[in-house]
Amino acid sequence: MITLDRSGSQPIHEQLVAQLRYLIARGHFRPGASLPSTRELARQLGISFHTVRKAYQQLEAEGLIHSQSGRRYLVRPEAVSTREMRLEQGAALLQETLRRLVGIGLSPEDIEYLLQEQLSLLEDHAPTPKVLCLAPTRELAESLIAALGAPWAEWIEPATPESLVHHEDADLVLARHADLHRFRARLPQADWLGLMAYLEPSALERVAMLLPRETIGLVTLQPETIPHLLTELRVATGFGGQVLAVAIEESRHHLRPLLEQADLLLCTPQSHRRVAALRDRPVALLSFRIGPESVEALQAHLQSL
Repeated sequence: MITLDRSGSQPIHEQLVAQLRYLIARGHFRPGASLPSTRELARQLGISFHTVRKAYQQLEAEGLIHSQSGRRYLVRPEAVSTREMRLEQGAALLQETLRRLVGIGLSPEDIEYLLQEQLSLLEDHAPTPKVLCLAPTRELAESLIAALGAPWAEWIEPATPESLVHHEDADLVLARHADLHRFRARLPQADWLGLMAYLEPSALERVAMLLPRETIGLVTLQPETIPHLLTELRVATGFGGQVLAVAIEESRHHLRPLLEQADLLLCTPQSHRRVAALRDRPVALLSFRIGPESVEALQAHLQSL
């Protein structure tokens, strides 16, 4: 979305100002939406947060954004001018540009060629919609995105209910229907689309075949993922036996004892590599499947944005 030329003559903060100004004008950041925090944008771009703050302060001086409580910056409602104002400003800029192009010896044909070329590039680099995939934990959101597959998995962002406050500029939020019902009011300006998503049937079948005295070993990446998956497993399969669970982020030293005690080992895609390296027996992967009707609805919705 933002590309900086570190070898160019234009200072980095001026490049950032120009591109943010463009994104605001194109509607990527809507009136009232918050920009990424200075530290978050600095991390994404690999620059100093002081540089981002300087760019934000310049945009604030221009009246395009304003700070709220000194912590975040919002796009001003009046930042998007009327069509008449934009035409007037554009005519002045174009007139000055044309004078410079004629001054370096370009003919009207040359100028027309350059104009068409740049318009084509502008269309190619139009900002893509900001799409989120919401789930109770980031690990589950990433699993849902992976289930959607290419090409969407490459640019859909994972989100949790707690992080929605940082995504006021989202165009579309994907969520399972229960989460759609619970959290839709938090981003009323975005479009929401329900996902028909379910755990891999082959894994559920193996759980359903266990005897009550047998034990499941559940391995996740994040500890907060465990209760959500455990509830879904019990509801989907009726399994009432013992479940031992461990999150790799929290306590890796408990992983090997769990592997030895479990009659059936289940793991999330994010923890699979770690588990597979320590266990000889097969591991059931707790991945998701997305219903084809949800994929078709997503494709149609993106085409309409």
